Amino acid sequence: MALLRLDIADFRNLSAVRWQPLANGFNLIYGNNGSGKTSLLEAIYYLSLGRSFRSTVLNRVISNSAEKFSLFAHLGAENQLITPVGIERYQNGETKIRIFGKDVRGAAELASLTPVQLINSNCYNLLDAPGFRRKYLDWGVFYASSEFLPIWRSFERALKQRNAALRGQLPHYELSIWTQELIEHALHFHRIREEYVQNLMPFLTQAIHELLPFSLFLYDFKIQYHPGWPIGNEGIAYSDILTESLIRDRQLGHTQYGPHRADFKIIINQRPAKDILSRGQQKLFVCAMILAQGALLNSVANKRPIYLVDDLPSELDATSRSLLLSLLSKQQTQIFVTTVERETLDGFLTQYPTKMFHVEHGSVLLTADDQECKV
Repeated sequence: MALLRLDIADFRNLSAVRWQPLANGFNLIYGNNGSGKTSLLEAIYYLSLGRSFRSTVLNRVISNSAEKFSLFAHLGAENQLITPVGIERYQNGETKIRIFGKDVRGAAELASLTPVQLINSNCYNLLDAPGFRRKYLDWGVFYASSEFLPIWRSFERALKQRNAALRGQLPHYELSIWTQELIEHALHFHRIREEYVQNLMPFLTQAIHELLPFSLFLYDFKIQYHPGWPIGNEGIAYSDILTESLIRDRQLGHTQYGPHRADFKIIINQRPAKDILSRGQQKLFVCAMILAQGALLNSVANKRPIYLVDDLPSELDATSRSLLLSLLSKQQTQIFVTTVERETLDGFLTQYPTKMFHVEHGSVLLTADDQECKV
């Protein structure tokens, strides 16, 4: 579903905003540094996932002297019922989430309504950090498989209980109860992740060829998925790994191996991608990974994500920007793009449905016919 309307109160420097973006196409947000451009993207992200991509410190998100921030939106698509959603977060940490006027307990129901993908300076972490790659996988599996959420919750519960048993030095028979439950859920978790990687590959290959068409060496790339425990050529069973690592697990007080340590490596010509790609190519490659998830989501679930692109011109030349905008437009979805200077993108966005907004001192201004009016 697209974001049809967004009301923001006391979210960072956005004290009172009512915003109606373009539902299908590009929403270009421009303005000086510190004006509130990224805060708009952050508000959309928070409304989707119930958290910020910039900070975990609450008093940095709530405007100075305010008791809380609130976000309210209308979500919908063509020929669909409008879905009202809202979220409030108080200085004491209390969070209230409502969908159709009814309170919901967790953010998962909120997230299921509006898949959001973020492209910003931190996206390079997909090439650097295993934790980011696990989140990347699980974002995709969450939307692609109805099995994910119950399996993930069961696995997390079993892992927590096993770790508590290890720290408490409980006897083997008590530990084995949680070990067996952990094995069951871990193997299921591994299977749906592995299946997702396999399904993603054709979409990733297509996206890479469109964003990096002149890099012939990329035609020899692959993803090596690792479940979080050593397998080797013999295909060692996860249960055997836990048995072999039990003494060390007891010493450490936690489970060393399992889906919580899963990862995947991107290999190009038998070398890590980061060793092959330039900085600009790395950004395009990561963008391809993110857009491939959107294409797969649309294919398997008939859902289109909302894309948040913070500071698009950064580290991309004119040709690369044009390729990225073209691929984004092909997904026929809602896209939000920020930039300091509107002129850097004017020439490209005239080719696509576009609505332009100027952000100044926390106010959002609609730009049309060279005149600005407050939204």
